[in-house]
Amino acid sequence: MAKVPAGDWVPYVEAFVDVSRSPAEQSASVDALAALVNKDKLTLFDLVSKMDMYLTTTDHIVRSRGIMLLGEIMSQISLKLLDVNAITTLSDFFISRLSDWQALRGALVGCLALLQREPSVGTIMIADVKRLVESLIDNVPVQSLAAADRKLCFQIICCVLDHYPEAVKTMDDELLIWICQSIDEEKDPECLKLSFHLVEVVMKLFSDPSGLASQFASDLFELLSKYFPVYFTHGVGDNVGLPRDELSRALMHAFCATPYFEPFAIPLLLDKLSSSLPLAKLDSLKYLDNCIRCYGADRMVSHTSAIWFKLKEVIFSLSSDQLLSTGSPKDAEKNKNQIVSEAKNCLRTAVTCIHSTDRDIFINLILLDEDIVNNIHSVTTEEKSICRSSHDLNQLQALGSVISIIAESSTYFCTRVFQVHFARLVDILGSSAGFKSQHLNICNGSSSAAINYGALYLSVQMLSSCREVAVASRGDFPPVKSEKESWWLILEEKLDPFIHLLGKLLSIDSQPIQSAVTQKYVSCAVKGLLILTTFPEHCSLLLANAYEDILLMLTSVVARKYENIHLWRLSLETLTSIGKFTVESHASKKEMIYNRIVVDKIIPLAKSCDTSMPLNLRLEACFEIGTTGVSYMLRVARSLEEAVITNISQVNEGMECAEYVAHLIDCYSSQLLPWLFTSGGVNELALSFAMHLWDEIRNVATLDRIRSQGLLDSLMMGMKFLVGVCTEEQQSLIVQKACSIISSMLSLPLKSMMHDLSSVEELVPAHSIQDTALVCLLSSVIVGLRPQTPVPDMIMMINLFWVFLLNGQIPAAHALASIFNKYLHNSEFSDENKLDKILDVILGRCFSVVLASSTLKMSHSSAATSDDANCSGSMSASICLRIDILCGLAWIGKGLLMRGDEKVKDISMFLLKCLVLNQISVDIPPHQEEHSDNVSLDASLATSAADAFHVMMSDSEVCLNKKFHARIKLLYKQRFFSILMPIFLSKIKETPAMTAKLVLYRAFGHIISNAPVSAVITEAHQILLVMVDILAKLSVDIQDKDLVYSLLLVLSGMLMDDKGKECVLENIHIIVSVLTQLVSYPHMMVVRETALQCFVAMSSFPHSKVYRMRPQVLRAAIKALDDKKRTVRQEAVRCRQTWYENYVLLGVGNLALWALSSYFPVGNHH
Repeated sequence: MAKVPAGDWVPYVEAFVDVSRSPAEQSASVDALAALVNKDKLTLFDLVSKMDMYLTTTDHIVRSRGIMLLGEIMSQISLKLLDVNAITTLSDFFISRLSDWQALRGALVGCLALLQREPSVGTIMIADVKRLVESLIDNVPVQSLAAADRKLCFQIICCVLDHYPEAVKTMDDELLIWICQSIDEEKDPECLKLSFHLVEVVMKLFSDPSGLASQFASDLFELLSKYFPVYFTHGVGDNVGLPRDELSRALMHAFCATPYFEPFAIPLLLDKLSSSLPLAKLDSLKYLDNCIRCYGADRMVSHTSAIWFKLKEVIFSLSSDQLLSTGSPKDAEKNKNQIVSEAKNCLRTAVTCIHSTDRDIFINLILLDEDIVNNIHSVTTEEKSICRSSHDLNQLQALGSVISIIAESSTYFCTRVFQVHFARLVDILGSSAGFKSQHLNICNGSSSAAINYGALYLSVQMLSSCREVAVASRGDFPPVKSEKESWWLILEEKLDPFIHLLGKLLSIDSQPIQSAVTQKYVSCAVKGLLILTTFPEHCSLLLANAYEDILLMLTSVVARKYENIHLWRLSLETLTSIGKFTVESHASKKEMIYNRIVVDKIIPLAKSCDTSMPLNLRLEACFEIGTTGVSYMLRVARSLEEAVITNISQVNEGMECAEYVAHLIDCYSSQLLPWLFTSGGVNELALSFAMHLWDEIRNVATLDRIRSQGLLDSLMMGMKFLVGVCTEEQQSLIVQKACSIISSMLSLPLKSMMHDLSSVEELVPAHSIQDTALVCLLSSVIVGLRPQTPVPDMIMMINLFWVFLLNGQIPAAHALASIFNKYLHNSEFSDENKLDKILDVILGRCFSVVLASSTLKMSHSSAATSDDANCSGSMSASICLRIDILCGLAWIGKGLLMRGDEKVKDISMFLLKCLVLNQISVDIPPHQEEHSDNVSLDASLATSAADAFHVMMSDSEVCLNKKFHARIKLLYKQRFFSILMPIFLSKIKETPAMTAKLVLYRAFGHIISNAPVSAVITEAHQILLVMVDILAKLSVDIQDKDLVYSLLLVLSGMLMDDKGKECVLENIHIIVSVLTQLVSYPHMMVVRETALQCFVAMSSFPHSKVYRMRPQVLRAAIKALDDKKRTVRQEAVRCRQTWYENYVLLGVGNLALWALSSYFPVGNHH
């Protein structure tokens, strides 16, 4: 490749060496030179030859810049292949420059670049690496350098130790001495992280017992210990660039680098556990946990006693009051719980990892500990229903945790714990409960029949531990069964009385006790039964009859004791967990038992209307049991389908049966179908149900009564979900079935609708309520279809829905919207133009009907079409009917908008004309006939047109969503917002009448609140004042409360965005005034709460901009302190405190500065 002439690249060298050039120019010069070298347009030899003057001059500034340039270039050509001679020459040069303290940084950069090269492109020789390290030791006093240079030194030595360890393995103690000197007193976080890694690597490298690591362990750990625990003293605005946790993790790895740190690290960590700083305690426990794992059992045995006593102190005695905390009491409690949890993890590690020839040394230390013995004695000798205080309960839970940790550690430890405690605990429970007694007494007192809660709790904890041991043992379990006095044999011996006791606890129903007490006993009992039934099959203690008994207990509770909702839900959750475990473990015998006792008993609960259990609980029970496996959920689905089909014909017998069927359909569509859809196997089921529903609809003689009793809406929603989950082929079958039934039952002449749209208007008043119900159900099928599903007789279908839309039926509009959104597949439409023409006819006709007799029509609106003379019948249509048609147009517009169809503009412009009807009516002469009626009609249409924009922009659950396969174009809401925004701003500006302006406000508010916040913020400078005025004006009417809340959320989003903040600051006075009004908004609590949250967000704005607003904000916050809702009062306290702290203190500081400045005369500032 042709070389670049020197005249072309030498200016880059000169630009970098010239200290007067900007950093950007110098960086660009390095990039340009490196690119030339990488592309072989410039050789390193030529570069170094031309730079000779800059590399060797006596001018130290020029020399340092020249060496830095060469080093930077080497960093950027790390992937370029270089021969041995070139690398050796460069190595010699950069190593020699390490003694040139005035040009040291460039030499360090060059050395690091050479060390970081990959072997495939040529690397530095081992001998040269050794010379580099020796030169570094001899010539570079690290701690006298700047932070950036110190970082380079640490990077170099870390790179040597990581990638070239053989170069330093034979070195004497000079390396360790230099490392100690380099680390000492280091404070920069980045350098500290590297130095910690340096210690970790060097201690592992010289790990021989007689090596340097053992000799320098004390010195190095002394240096490390100064940084424990890691905490930053930097200010909030300081750019540290390194998280504290990352630095602490690096220090922890250094602590764990070598067992030679054990004599120094363990005493330090145990001592720091006495600190009142939460951070020190937490880090001590984390470090101790890792050190125990790394140092080995032989070294840790001598610390077992000290470790146990310190961990015991934390687990049993730590309280949040002992911790220094600047936060709330909740924060202190959270810190305490985190520390205790870490202490338990550390104990688990100690029990597992610290072994010795006497393997009982640690377990004896714990089990024979005086405090542990006393605690166990306390909770098992006092006959009390529950711990008398939170302290007693915490002690019991701590004791249970310690015993569980020991028992879970190994089979041997589990056996030891069981030998010492389990049999005695069960005996205590048996004697206190009295197994022959039919009733249990769990009241406080000294009654001989009172159950000991402590013994119950500890027994269940031990049971859980032995299950964990059984799961872990797997193939090694058979010896446990045969071993003398093993935990398995002890549990087997006590199993029957223990199960009997747990079962009796489930019978607690109407005893004179506090519910909290009952719940603790019941929770323990149910947990115990769950543990027993979920033992792995290879080590299960339960015989078939015992397993059946437990399932019968729990199933009986679910079927009969629904009054005790806590016990009922616990039992249901337990049965569900047992079922899932049985299915996942492939225990065929247990699965058969579960199927017979639980599934066969629970699933039929949903079928009956006359059971005393509330329907919502029956459905919940069926669904939860169904979640144990797909086969069970399919049984639930078939059961619900059968119940719906059986009872749908009985709807006319009473309202209760109709409500029952509606609940079944809702559960099926909103819970079962989504669950089955994620698990697979739902298509055939949905197809079968939909077909059966249509068969049943055909047989219902009085379909209109279904609608009158409120069942139609549920049937429609259920049909949408059923059709939505089916495949295209299955949907086609459902459509054909529905069309067949519709054509046989509908009273309208469908043949006349097959080809012509002109006769539709004549059929508008010619149908019955039964026809309406049938068409509504058909519309549900159309809504759920996939775009590629073939639909027969599309012209007839569109005409049919058009007829019912003109009659004010919104479901027909949903169907039309889905058709035009998806452009459903049909052979009648060879191209989209035909469907577009049909859409034009429908829109034009609907426009005419809506505006008939309106002032807009009277004023010769262009929206009227040429065939208005033929629609005298629709001129008398009621206001409600026209509003429904207008809403239907909004749904069609929504379908077109989501698809990205340009025809949505026609509907949008029509809605805009409707919005200004109030304004037009002002210009009509007052003596004109029917003026007052038209004004009323115009006002209603304008209001409905405003709400139509909400329909078009908001997300819908009833149709046109992903579940129902709508076509959704990306960013359609943003585009619609951008198109309509200037139009609305212009209309609002041109409209003087407040009545007409309020309608525009409502419509524009719907568009703003439903548009993505990012799109609104982009136009904040144009719409913010209008949006705030909308908030102020609409806050008067309770009907607009949801819109007010949505707009307030948009405003709060602006407060969080930098661009939005700029616009808010420009109009801060107006915004604060409106928010002050909303703090007292009477119609919705969340509006008041959000307004206060906006004030809190504004407290972080620049002081000079918002300080004048402080009195107004504080008055509003103080007024909100008397709000009826607690959430609002809490937010008011937060708002008041934030503004008081941020601005009162800052204001005092400014006042003090002003006072001091008055002492200095003007013109004399010495």
